[in-house]
Amino acid sequence: MSNLKTFIAAFFAFISLTSHAYNKNQFNYIGINAQHTSYDNINFIPDIDMTELPSLTYDDTTSEMGYRGYLGHQLNRYIAVEAGIISFGEANFSISEETISTDGKTTTSVKYSGAFKTFAGDIRAIGTYPINDNLYIKAQLGILAWDNEFSFLTTQDGELVLEKDSKTGTSLITGIGVAYGFNDVIAIALDYEATEIADITTKNIGLSLLVRF
Repeated sequence: MSNLKTFIAAFFAFISLTSHAYNKNQFNYIGINAQHTSYDNINFIPDIDMTELPSLTYDDTTSEMGYRGYLGHQLNRYIAVEAGIISFGEANFSISEETISTDGKTTTSVKYSGAFKTFAGDIRAIGTYPINDNLYIKAQLGILAWDNEFSFLTTQDGELVLEKDSKTGTSLITGIGVAYGFNDVIAIALDYEATEIADITTKNIGLSLLVRF
């Protein structure tokens, strides 16, 4: 948690340091990103063989929508810096059981459920290369400070048990993208990003709205 608090403090310090816009190639901007988060190697039941539990049904979702808000400062035509706060899309699972009553009605009840949830702060360097006055490509490199909670199912003394593991840490985040400016104020960007959170490979595809000020 201390790493995340440090990055959030840096985020607000960054806001105060970039409070003035300068010219066409040096300005401030704010953005909101709706991003689809997916997790490649997440396993909610690492020690359990569901074929040995025929009465239970396992279901999981390893991708979901998340959001990032950020503030940036374009230093010149080719370099920008950003600070942001991210709520990653949650991966989750459930294990349900069907029962049939005496009158023949089938009832489904969830016996276990959990999620992989992450909140994070980041600071990034953005390389931009203009194709023309409106279109540019971008690459980014940054540090992500995250706070993660992982709920998973395991066995203890032959019984199924839901466990929770909370971790904080920092990771490298990289990405590429393309952006289009409609005018001197509004632009949109499409980005692909990759990082690791609690040893889980995490990928985002996001669409941003940027407003210059």
